[in-house]
Amino acid sequence: MSEQQPEGLPYGIIDPDYARTFTIARATAWQYGYALAMHGSFTRDLDLIAVPWTEHAASAEHLVKVIAHRAGLTIQDPPAKAKPHGRTAWSLLFPEPRDPRFVDLSVMPRAAAPQQGDSA
Repeated sequence: MSEQQPEGLPYGIIDPDYARTFTIARATAWQYGYALAMHGSFTRDLDLIAVPWTEHAASAEHLVKVIAHRAGLTIQDPPAKAKPHGRTAWSLLFPEPRDPRFVDLSVMPRAAAPQQGDSA
């Protein structure tokens, strides 16, 4: 019987700074009314998407500022506009000079509050 060899590299967060940042961002997003997910390869950058989850979710700008502050990241201004489906994307930079890694945080827009008398 032949021994099976693992195929390719493991998938998921390997970089400890990405893991720490994701943990902080996920807990913060939940606290401010968002669900947070990661996507991408986790190699060149950490791609995150925040989706408003509660009726009273904070503004995207406020969410990004709090995540950056708590994770010790710097917001590279301005955010990228004109993304598909109305999302806005920010690049968050690690504090070390010339660190090539960054966090790409996209936030989906909040839906307009339903008007009184609107039916679902």
